[in-house]
Amino acid sequence: MDIKVFKTFIAVAENRHFGKASEQLYITQAAVSARIKQLEEFYATPLFIRDKNNLSLTPAGNALLPYAHLVIEQIAQSKAMVGLASEQKTVFNIAATPNVWDAYLCSRINEMNTVFDSVVVGTEISVREAIQRKLDDKSLQLAFLTDPIKDSDFINTHVGDFDISLVGSCAEFSETCDNYIYVDWGITFAKEHAAQHKVQPSHRTSAATIALDLMLANGGFAYLPSDLVKPYIVEGRLFNIDSAMQLKRAVYLSYKKSAPHSALTDELCNLLANS
Repeated sequence: MDIKVFKTFIAVAENRHFGKASEQLYITQAAVSARIKQLEEFYATPLFIRDKNNLSLTPAGNALLPYAHLVIEQIAQSKAMVGLASEQKTVFNIAATPNVWDAYLCSRINEMNTVFDSVVVGTEISVREAIQRKLDDKSLQLAFLTDPIKDSDFINTHVGDFDISLVGSCAEFSETCDNYIYVDWGITFAKEHAAQHKVQPSHRTSAATIALDLMLANGGFAYLPSDLVKPYIVEGRLFNIDSAMQLKRAVYLSYKKSAPHSALTDELCNLLANS
């Protein structure tokens, strides 16, 4: 089925008029009618109710509409991927949890691009469980995490560290405060936090920037990246608070042993280890 037929169907559905659809598509009204007829014959059912001054979709037409959009979108995506392949460029997908992106990766992404000049890089931010699942099915090649993946099929390389600090909108912190924001810094942090603190969070988030925005707007306390909060400490808008917790967090580069592009992975590990 020609993609033009689906584009014509969408144009008629949106305009509720064959003539307006023909103007939009720069084709004759007869061509519009022919394409809709072809589609109706293919599905063996009417797609439009053709009242004199009121053109509307039949239930079958309404059911087809989202799939018509999907067909066009998938064709466009396939053309893009084929185009990349024809240019001999490989797509290399990497991901990070929100906390690793905020505290570590966002300041290094430009430097990392020097390693990826021969490929098209895809980046995403997601939760640990989704990242591990995508690494497993190889729709992701690399992931940056605060805790290694404990699975014999994966390799975890320690590529760096970052510091976090307990900070607040005032200098005094109490375990009974009602405006503590829990930021998810990984499994190891969660265990340490449970051992050191009894405070009940008013908000939980996996993104340090969300916690920071909440604190600046409404006050509160949270463990945040030291580099991120440094300007606000200097301005006196936030305050460092002593904590007995380990405040240096590790960053691991994780990937499947069977993943391709090992040369790129090795080069990236060397770059980050020396930065």
